[in-house]
Amino acid sequence: MRELPYTTPEQMASSSRIMTGCMLALLAIGATMAFSSAMVDELRDPGPGGVLHPLAGHLAKVGLALVAFLLAMRTGPRRLFALARPAWIIAIALLVLLLAVGARRNGAVRWFGVGGASFQPSELARVATILMIGAWMVALRDRLSELKYGLAVPFGLAIVPALLVFLEPDYGSSIYLLFMAVLVMWVGGARTKHLFVAFVPTLLAATVFAWYFFPHFRQRIEGWQNKGTDYQVTQGLTALGSGGVFGAGLGNGMAKWGLLPEAQNDFLFAVIGEELGLVGTGSIVVLYALFLWHGVRLLLGMRSRFSLIVGTGLLMQVAVQAVLNIAVVTAVAPNKGLPLPFISAGGTSLLMLCVSIGLLLGLARAPEEDPQLEARWATSLTHRGEPGG
Repeated sequence: MRELPYTTPEQMASSSRIMTGCMLALLAIGATMAFSSAMVDELRDPGPGGVLHPLAGHLAKVGLALVAFLLAMRTGPRRLFALARPAWIIAIALLVLLLAVGARRNGAVRWFGVGGASFQPSELARVATILMIGAWMVALRDRLSELKYGLAVPFGLAIVPALLVFLEPDYGSSIYLLFMAVLVMWVGGARTKHLFVAFVPTLLAATVFAWYFFPHFRQRIEGWQNKGTDYQVTQGLTALGSGGVFGAGLGNGMAKWGLLPEAQNDFLFAVIGEELGLVGTGSIVVLYALFLWHGVRLLLGMRSRFSLIVGTGLLMQVAVQAVLNIAVVTAVAPNKGLPLPFISAGGTSLLMLCVSIGLLLGLARAPEEDPQLEARWATSLTHRGEPGG
């Protein structure tokens, strides 16, 4: 099989610029559509900020996310490698704290609330788990054929946060986190049969448990199986279908007027389809495809094994989340609250995705391998046993 050539530094710089441009375009579309959707509530119940208040709030989230993106770009492989373990520990601590003191909303405990702002620790946990498992797979690269080091420990590093998220309860986010972790393990060199034996039974057990103990999960699955019984999905499909090729025009959609719940968040793709038609939704798909294509070009230029493994996880978050969101809105998959990357109004998701891409571009700026860094961490783990030891 012919070996793929490395992406040249010039091509990597070009791909980094194009990825940034795609991200900014998606953020601009998100700001426009979030305003178009959220202004309805402001018109019906005017607040002190007037109809521009929803736009101002979303732009503040975008501004914070972009600042975090620029800071993340300055984080090279050496520093990111060192941050993997503390980031994972902090994420676990926040998830435990959330279950202990978090406020219950709609039957679940998923956010820390401070004033009018909120933070969802599961988003941080997913990124931190990608970093931690990537660092482990590099540090123990010569022992991955052993069941303990190639499967048990890295899978355990994913199971801990996934279980905590599952207990919120949030079945979808926990399985999403676990899937991303398994992907990183596979890219890192774990045996496929080991991953299959670990992931599939875990998935089945979680599904059976959620079916019997999480009523909202069972209702969503039954609503997906019996087309037309899930009100939100039905209204989303109606909005998409009514838009036709060119849509009803920006701001002229009807779904956001109380017909479609979470119009500015998880189902914003349906609002885009209604107001901008197939042209609008098709343009978004093209932007995601272009973003992913140039992300893969960056990965092909990574000389560092750590950068390749972690970069794959950071990039695939965007691709997987976009596919899942669009699949839910088009009724291809059961209803699950995953925001549309860079577009939906969810603040924590927006922040962590921008941080992830900033970290990926930071890795791309220093693609050369650093064996001394990898050897130091491997020596540390050999002496101490396992992370946290």
